[in-house]
Amino acid sequence: MKINNHGDIILYPILNVQIPKTAKSSKIHIIQDSNVTGNRHEVASKKLPIYRWIKDGIEYISCKEDYIIRHIGGDCEHGEQKVEAGTRKILHEMEHDPWSNELKRVID
Repeated sequence: MKINNHGDIILYPILNVQIPKTAKSSKIHIIQDSNVTGNRHEVASKKLPIYRWIKDGIEYISCKEDYIIRHIGGDCEHGEQKVEAGTRKILHEMEHDPWSNELKRVID
C-alpha cells in the first residue's frame, strides 16, 4: 500500500487493525483545521463511509473503497490525492516551539 504524504499530514497504511464499534462513520472527515488560515485537510469518499477513531493516542481512518484526501482553503498547496482502500494511521507533522520547549502539531 502507498503512503500518502499530504503536506503536514501523512496517512500511513497499517494491517490487522479492527475498527472499533465507537468509530465515527461519515463520508467526510476533517483531519486538520486551522482557525487562523481557514485551511483544512479532509478525507472524502463518494459511496462508502470512512471510519475514524483514536486508540492509545493514535488517530486512525479506514474505508473499504478508495477515497481522497484534499486540502481546502486559501492557498490549497497540497491539492488532492487518491488514498487506497484500507486502514491508515494519521500522522501529523510536528514542529518545535522554542518558547515553550514543546513539540506541537503543524497546522496550516
